[in-house]
Amino acid sequence: MSSTMYQSSSAGQLKDYSMIPKSPDFTNNFNKVTTPEAGVITDKPSCVIINNAGSYKFCYNTTASLAGKTLDPAEYISGSVLDADAGPVKLDIQPRAWAAGGAGAKTGDVTFVYTGVK
Repeated sequence: MSSTMYQSSSAGQLKDYSMIPKSPDFTNNFNKVTTPEAGVITDKPSCVIINNAGSYKFCYNTTASLAGKTLDPAEYISGSVLDADAGPVKLDIQPRAWAAGGAGAKTGDVTFVYTGVK
């Protein structure tokens, strides 16, 4: 166990040398969503939501920098086709970027969802 998970007990307790668990710091909790532009490298999300009909591919590994851009076809894997009447679809994947499988990609087609502590 890490010593950062515990704190010394106060002098008012029975044993001055005892350790008690520290309460977690929830001030860093966040939940957010973003709609990154196609090809823009982001932090890995908790999941992805496909919002609009089309075919999509995802980049999981790249040498491009965070907030950089890559549309190199060799770095993408085809991953989703959404029919016009299917509605938003959640994918439990953690890509670094997305791109349209065909023409017409626009910001808002894919939502990256981030949950948890950072």
